[in-house]
Amino acid sequence: MLDFRTQTGVAGVEIQFRGDSQARARFGEGRATTDARGSYVMPLPVVGSFTAWVDGAFVGTLRVAGSTYPGDLLIAGGTCVSRYGTLADSGTLKPVAGAAVSMAGGMTVSGPDGWYRIDLGCPVNGSIGSGTTVLHVAHPNYAPRDRVVGRGVQGVLRLDLELERR
Repeated sequence: MLDFRTQTGVAGVEIQFRGDSQARARFGEGRATTDARGSYVMPLPVVGSFTAWVDGAFVGTLRVAGSTYPGDLLIAGGTCVSRYGTLADSGTLKPVAGAAVSMAGGMTVSGPDGWYRIDLGCPVNGSIGSGTTVLHVAHPNYAPRDRVVGRGVQGVLRLDLELERR
């Protein structure tokens, strides 16, 4: 658990992963509290989609792909706007490196662990744009992936995505 602005760990916050209907039927929810460094461990016996909540506030959508899943979450973004998360192969659930990720004029490339992050600044009103905003992912070995992220973009949220091989 990291503070968005300072990138330092946040101690004593409660994290909850709520599974989608399939994962919930098999497992339910996972809960953990961060330690003094902002770290946590949450055993999840299923692979699946989860929503993440920190101290009762929604912070993103996760696709847990196994026991070494990087569950980093960013909080305390204030009026800042960002989307971040991991990209994975839909068949193998392995990270997808080198994918171009763009949204609202921002762009990045996913790292070796599939991690991407697009920071769009900290506007006074906490919003970028006003029309339908799409996160676009492109990689030569995968079908392009578009995900509507809202009317304009607000807040700091995690969004994990799976990509389909061509």
